[in-house]
Amino acid sequence: MTHRTRSGARHLAIYLAHWAGAHTVSNEELLRRIVKARAEAHQTAVEEHRRLARKALKTVEKYTRIAGEDGGLTPSAKAVLKSAQVEAERNTAALKALGEFEVPDLDPGQVRHRRKRIAVARCTVLAAPAAGIVTLSATTTWWAAPAAAILGVVASWARGPRPFQLTTRPVPAELIAETPLVIPPTPVQPVVQAVITPGMPAMPQHPPTVVAPEQPTPGTPEQQPEAGAQAPDPEPLVAALSEALAACRVIPTGRKVTLVETPEVQDTYWSAVVRLPDATGAEVGDVLKIRSKLAGELSLDRARLHIESVPGADEKTLRVVGFDVDPLAEVRLCTADMLADVDVWERGIPIAVDVFGRLLYLRLQDVSILLGGSSRSGKGAALRLIIAGCLLDARVRLHLADGKHPGQYRWKGLTDTYIYKPETRAKELKAMLAGLVREMGARAERLVALGIESLAERSDLVGTEGLTLEVVVVDEVSAFTGDPKYGAEITRHLAELAQRGLAFGIILVLATQLNDTTVLPKQITGNVVWRWCMYCTDADESNTILGKGAAGRGWSTHLLDPKQRGSGILRRDGRYITLRSLWLDGENMATVLDMVRALRATPAVPPAPAPVPRPAPAPEPEAADWSVLEGWLADAAPAAPAPAVTDTRAQALQLIRQAGPQGIKRAAVADALGTPANTVGSWLKAWTEQGVIQALGAPPHTRYAATDDRQ
Repeated sequence: MTHRTRSGARHLAIYLAHWAGAHTVSNEELLRRIVKARAEAHQTAVEEHRRLARKALKTVEKYTRIAGEDGGLTPSAKAVLKSAQVEAERNTAALKALGEFEVPDLDPGQVRHRRKRIAVARCTVLAAPAAGIVTLSATTTWWAAPAAAILGVVASWARGPRPFQLTTRPVPAELIAETPLVIPPTPVQPVVQAVITPGMPAMPQHPPTVVAPEQPTPGTPEQQPEAGAQAPDPEPLVAALSEALAACRVIPTGRKVTLVETPEVQDTYWSAVVRLPDATGAEVGDVLKIRSKLAGELSLDRARLHIESVPGADEKTLRVVGFDVDPLAEVRLCTADMLADVDVWERGIPIAVDVFGRLLYLRLQDVSILLGGSSRSGKGAALRLIIAGCLLDARVRLHLADGKHPGQYRWKGLTDTYIYKPETRAKELKAMLAGLVREMGARAERLVALGIESLAERSDLVGTEGLTLEVVVVDEVSAFTGDPKYGAEITRHLAELAQRGLAFGIILVLATQLNDTTVLPKQITGNVVWRWCMYCTDADESNTILGKGAAGRGWSTHLLDPKQRGSGILRRDGRYITLRSLWLDGENMATVLDMVRALRATPAVPPAPAPVPRPAPAPEPEAADWSVLEGWLADAAPAAPAPAVTDTRAQALQLIRQAGPQGIKRAAVADALGTPANTVGSWLKAWTEQGVIQALGAPPHTRYAATDDRQ
């Protein structure tokens, strides 16, 4: 234990000395900070002399004008004019002497002096607690010093024989950008390059112009080089990327990126995984910000350059892909076969392709989605795919509110709810959302009885009685939330469903042209997992969908081609993806509509046959004998029920009896009697166990549970 404590104390002391001596700061950073301070001082001096010169020249101009108008100046005015002329000449000469700022050739002693100043400040910080402990021990708190000593011993023992990694922090990227002409004073560490075999063919900086059929994802087994094939020479690509990043001021001039794996060159694209140099402060986010400039340096346009972080790697490792043509230029059709066996919960709905041609699926498991973009940007095409996929899954009940009728009119008669009339649509949507909010309470009771918190924990329950997927699609949501009479209530209901609905299988799909807090407040957008933004006219509009600061990190849809309808950026799980929605139209659209009608449309009722003589009606079966039911009701009542309770239960049974086989929901019974829904639910459960509800012939949604084994 003593050896461990001594070893830990030694390592702690070495680390503190390393930090206190300012050895965590590199010579390059100190040099750049000195140059930056001098540049700022130079700029301040220039601005001050310019201000004084302008002020003096205005005075000269003023008194010269007065002299011309009055035919001369008074002695005091002449003195002021002469003083102003001298001041103007002095400041003009000073500006000329200052000239343009040039990076000075600094003496290494200045860097050492600045390091000593940092060390003095850090040592003062370390000495302050020690002085405080000594003062406390000498005055009032005698145990302060022993406690500090014990704490030091414990910390030393905890550290043990594990030494600290004594490193130098990287130079911040913003400091490099502000001092681009400063040359690092010390040699950089050697860059490990990939092994180059003599005779390898040179690698082009960008691929030849060849149009090829759709390619699989780069790096898949189908695209691996054949055995014995020679890999391309990576040196030209490394040099080109390094020079381009230096020109964009992401890394210093003279530094190079490190190739992580052998680059891949296909007929239509090249791909390379590289790591940015250490001690530069550059990260993947810095490269994304200057994507347009980097594309220009690589002789590409923005649409043909793709940059992404590498999963599992650090923030300095990125994949850079250059395409021969815009990978999203061609529209990809969604065929009826792709939607034939949709499983919205497990597999998802095919809705888009990324730059590599990979299909993107929308799984409705714990996911709500917000679609945004300018008019005619392609939101309708994406919404059409989501609606079609939901209608082709029998476990989904789709509620469609169309705020720009007849935008989604083709689905009328196929959805469980279709709201479109401008004069009544806000009121209808408010009532429908209020019903779903009440439904959440009933579903919560069901999940509690099953011992789970979310429907995602039991996929086998999806679509069962009382747990169907309720998908609410609101096209142009601003037409509803902006309604002067019902907008506030609609917003409140949407917020409740966004906050709690996913756990119970209630999903929101919202589409809007513009979004701000007046259209959708933070209570709604903050709980929407997927944000899909199509083309917008400026970065601010793009940020309203993708989130604040997305454009500053290099993700803004105002840079997309407005003619590519359906192209956009998707934000999910904190990551951004550039994609384009599939296109469902023509024969495929007609086939999908036929498939939906076959699954959803209510079959036509055949005409009643001509009346024929019938024998005398047979007596009612015992199940319809109301006296028997009244006896069952009496048996199901508590031992000593209160008269009011007995009467209320009898009224509830009478309501269900009058409804007949069609039945009514328990919420309607509760509203009619003024009784809580939970109370009515307990009665229905008891009657189900007694067989009363089955005898009445009511449908499943009337009773608490259909049979004992499904409670």
